[in-house]
Amino acid sequence: MKVKEFIGKDGSAAIESAIKEAELNTSGEIRVHIESECKVPDPVDRAVFIFNHLKMFETKDRNGVLIYVAVKSKKFAIIGDTKYIIMSNIIL
Repeated sequence: MKVKEFIGKDGSAAIESAIKEAELNTSGEIRVHIESECKVPDPVDRAVFIFNHLKMFETKDRNGVLIYVAVKSKKFAIIGDTKYIIMSNIIL
């Protein structure tokens, strides 16, 4: 399944809206990265790569959060800068 098919236009708008709302209630800066397949065995490794590539460690308060989802691989990871816990799982 392609990412665009998985999310759809309404889903994309809903994600953007939810992020904007969440950022109003926290100092955290949130990004979502969705791709078809995880290119490495551990989704945390991929999420860390993307987090660094996007320079999310450069936020003012070091509180960036990345939600990573690999649709076809059925994997996800949520990682953050110095104030957050790393978690990962496989979506069954």
